[in-house]
Amino acid sequence: MKTKEALLTVDGETVLVQRKSIKNMYLRVDPSGLLRVSAPRFVSDTAVKDFVRRRAGWIEKVRTRAEEKAQLPVRTFSAADRRAFRAKCAAALERWQPLVGRRCSGFSVRDMKTRWGSCNTKTGHLNFNLKLLDMPPECLDYVVVHELCHLWVPGHNPLFWSRVERVYPDYKRVRKLLRQ
Repeated sequence: MKTKEALLTVDGETVLVQRKSIKNMYLRVDPSGLLRVSAPRFVSDTAVKDFVRRRAGWIEKVRTRAEEKAQLPVRTFSAADRRAFRAKCAAALERWQPLVGRRCSGFSVRDMKTRWGSCNTKTGHLNFNLKLLDMPPECLDYVVVHELCHLWVPGHNPLFWSRVERVYPDYKRVRKLLRQ
């Protein structure tokens, strides 16, 4: 898939437009604040500009959140933190795997930027974000259940959420905690 890139100016703002073989348009704000739009090849510049203008409120919100995050001290995790978190993950997996009805093939602990956990459904390997160390213990439990449920259902469809709810009925409240 070849990508064509071009710069557009929308209301005085520079936007990097990547035209690809895709169906929908997507907007991202990269860490430097640059707006990036992925757009189908056939979409006009005018349509891209309208798309960006319609999302002005969202762009502002994302940038404000990024500024607030930048002011927070960066947390570094020591080897002891990693060992302690790894032990907590192992204990949570032992507790929840029988209830979910699936076992993972292994897990890793990582300092991730954008997600609390991930699951490779092909290999059964799970990843957990070290930042869960700074959250209430119920958050780790929810993320463990969430990722284990992906071993049953890969996506986030209603069947997936019903499986999560069956095992962890209070998941909506804990999920809100993680989104704050």
